[in-house]
Amino acid sequence: MSTLELENVSKQFGTMAALEPLALRIADGELVCLLGPSGSGKSTLLRIIGGFEMPTGGKVLIDGADVARTPPEKRPTAMVFQSHALWGHMTVEGNIGFGLKLRGLKKPEIAAKVDAALRLVGLAEYGKRHPAQLSGGQRQRVAIARCLVLEPKILLMDEPFASLDQHLRDRLREEVRQIQRKLGITTVFVTHGQDEALSIADRIAVMSMGRIEQVGTPAEIYTHPQTPFVAGFIGDMNMMKTTVQGGAALIGGVRFDAPMADGEALIAVRPEDVTLMPSRDGEGARVRRIVNYGAVLKIEAEAADGAVWKVQTLKDVPVTEGGFYRPTVSRHIVFRDDRVVHRVDPT
Repeated sequence: MSTLELENVSKQFGTMAALEPLALRIADGELVCLLGPSGSGKSTLLRIIGGFEMPTGGKVLIDGADVARTPPEKRPTAMVFQSHALWGHMTVEGNIGFGLKLRGLKKPEIAAKVDAALRLVGLAEYGKRHPAQLSGGQRQRVAIARCLVLEPKILLMDEPFASLDQHLRDRLREEVRQIQRKLGITTVFVTHGQDEALSIADRIAVMSMGRIEQVGTPAEIYTHPQTPFVAGFIGDMNMMKTTVQGGAALIGGVRFDAPMADGEALIAVRPEDVTLMPSRDGEGARVRRIVNYGAVLKIEAEAADGAVWKVQTLKDVPVTEGGFYRPTVSRHIVFRDDRVVHRVDPT
């Protein structure tokens, strides 16, 4: 196990800043997801860690040693690419053992390590096959085994399951998480999938426009976003512009506490923190759409002032399309100038 630390790492492509100077520390055995939309800089940062891109500035420290100018083949890292990048003319065993062969290991030692790697990823019976004879998920397992057999200090994964269907993607990410925990290997995992990051990461670094917006556990990122971008990017969120007057704001029939100076603000509310109570006087918010997701219902309700509430509730809650309901809110966040200025959590 090893630590990874980034100190003021930046990257310029001509006049374009792909990465603003940023810092991040990843502990021994930790799995950290770099999460963000396309163009946020997450893959560029991963390639810098792996040595496939040179940073414009800053340090990449592995166990305290700066490897920012060290070529990838001399770094204690290994990368799993989205494209698998397997050699079609080689068997599965040949693909996995190729890196060991380059290191000068003897055939019996290579065979033993390859066999152990195949067993680790559940492909013990597939060593003699060629990549064309495997499914997409099996090819990705081979790509993972090819990295693990090198016993890297840091495992890097660049959207490794993006080309797979949802069911297989869900299954493989759980398998990778189990392998990562079993080996205790420090891992950096790039994804644009929120569900993927929330389900497997010890911590998440949310990126936007070449910057790290927030780093925290999945629970911290989801429950306590520190910027409007994180609030809007992670999961569903009601994001509503408003005007604060006298320490409060009124949106969609709901009064929000906002102890701050009067002026513009942004209020964020999770759909599951909104409750709809039947309105007997025909006032409140009118339900215009209900989508049944099995265990839960996702609802859209429009208030008289035009505010649209996204609501998530249990399936057995009696709500009907066209009906009027009074929304209540148990938790909200108030942002001003891209920072949290007030937060209300359930007591």
